[in-house]
Amino acid sequence: MKILLRDARKRLYFRRGPVWTSNPEAAFDFQQAQELFQFVARRQLRDVEVVLILENPHRLEVVALESVESPNWVPQAA
Repeated sequence: MKILLRDARKRLYFRRGPVWTSNPEAAFDFQQAQELFQFVARRQLRDVEVVLILENPHRLEVVALESVESPNWVPQAA
């Protein structure tokens, strides 16, 4: 499984530094959701989505992030 960050408006995936890409294969894999959440909080990013690429069977799952309050933020189950 890959854990990617995508700009919800532009549909571009985070790669590195200021670089975003339209190719999910070239995107940075956060490997752990907590790393992605901390990155989003530190950068105060808005309008982003978590994209999970699952291998078997191959499919893509998209989850919108409503807000990330702090670097220690963890999503809570409803």
